[in-house]
Amino acid sequence: MKKFKIAALMMCFVAMSFAMTSCQKAEDLIIGKWKCVKVVDGEQTYTDGQNVGFTYEFKADNTIVMAMQGLEIPGTYAIDDDVLTITVMGQATKSNIDKISKSKMVLSNPENSSEIAEFEKL
Repeated sequence: MKKFKIAALMMCFVAMSFAMTSCQKAEDLIIGKWKCVKVVDGEQTYTDGQNVGFTYEFKADNTIVMAMQGLEIPGTYAIDDDVLTITVMGQATKSNIDKISKSKMVLSNPENSSEIAEFEKL
């Protein structure tokens, strides 16, 4: 009986840990540095070359640094209902957050769902 109680207690802890990680908001999960590893543009898929490899570094103060080939561009970002808006040099770009976890993020174009970018957290 004691083993059953311990097993039941362990299962409760596991269930609580899954519940706590699944309840995290995109605003919390996005903080950190992300590298683009795959871009799908309609029928074309890119996994290396100039279309991938760039990074986004999201900071807690809603600023972002985009980096590509040694060039860093600062900006700001906001998340509203799983829509990410990045503003750089006065130009705002929106992306749907299709998936976000501690290690992976998938963004898509809200006007063309066949345009997708996949990121891995560094």
